[in-house]
Amino acid sequence: MQGWLREAGITAVVAGGETRQASVRAGVAPAGDAEVILVHDAARPLVSEAALRRLLDALRGKSAALLAQPVVATLQEVDGAGCIQRTPERSSLRMAATPQGARAVLLREVLAKAASQGLDFTDEAALLRHFGHEVFVVEDSSLNFKITTPEDLRIARALMEPPRSGFGFDIHRLVAGGPLRLGGIDIDADLHLHGHSDGDAVLHAVIEGLLGAAGLPDIGEHFPDTDPALKGVDSRVLLKKTLASLAELGHAPAQVDITLIAEKPRLGPWKSKMKLALAELLALPADRVAVKARTHEGLDAIGRGEAISVHALVTLRAC
Repeated sequence: MQGWLREAGITAVVAGGETRQASVRAGVAPAGDAEVILVHDAARPLVSEAALRRLLDALRGKSAALLAQPVVATLQEVDGAGCIQRTPERSSLRMAATPQGARAVLLREVLAKAASQGLDFTDEAALLRHFGHEVFVVEDSSLNFKITTPEDLRIARALMEPPRSGFGFDIHRLVAGGPLRLGGIDIDADLHLHGHSDGDAVLHAVIEGLLGAAGLPDIGEHFPDTDPALKGVDSRVLLKKTLASLAELGHAPAQVDITLIAEKPRLGPWKSKMKLALAELLALPADRVAVKARTHEGLDAIGRGEAISVHALVTLRAC
């Protein structure tokens, strides 16, 4: 932990106070001979390096400055009954963000004055202005928003987390008797895929990809072929259970790319229908699902028409 703190440029960890101002006062105490101090909300994890550089550049010639964002929505001032009383002109308004910075000597001075007078302010800009100091605004990005609600957290996760991808594969032996179940649809054929469940190799490969992208064990651990309750089960049921498990972990499908390899039956005429069925099952737009079909050029068991294999590449998003 201490090594990580040193790499991050953190030299001390201190206990916070009951208010922001009290926490800041405790935090600046061990700052030593720092020339400038920046105060930042941990609830704003998306501040950019470019914004920080702009703020530090401003503080080379100013005593205090903060990051702030233009107000792009129309603001309404309402009374206690929820009735609009005034519509402020937004061109001169800014939404204060963090970091907020100041010369270290100045920030310590105003913090001490406020404490001695029993005053408490919601941010450093208000504190500095109360004691007559100018605070300058530095343009910030709207991505530097404050995580306050569960919705904010979901947005931040979607922006911060790298894409998760997983690869799925399945192969089943073809046996006599139709219909053939693939991708959640029945294909008119005198063959079907042998399996403990309904043998839907497409959905099995997709499930494998989903589980892999989430870092979970393979389909055999989740739905073992030794479970009699799964005998002949519709693979759409298994897919729905998998999606529910992933949703609890904060994941949802973002894109699926599928390649079927089969010598027979010819699957080209069924690709569009399979694509639409998969899009519906995965709650995805159709252009987020690709279904391709290839032959094995007469090679091995697949080429002899004895089996069908499926490859699936799955990408997850935060939800």
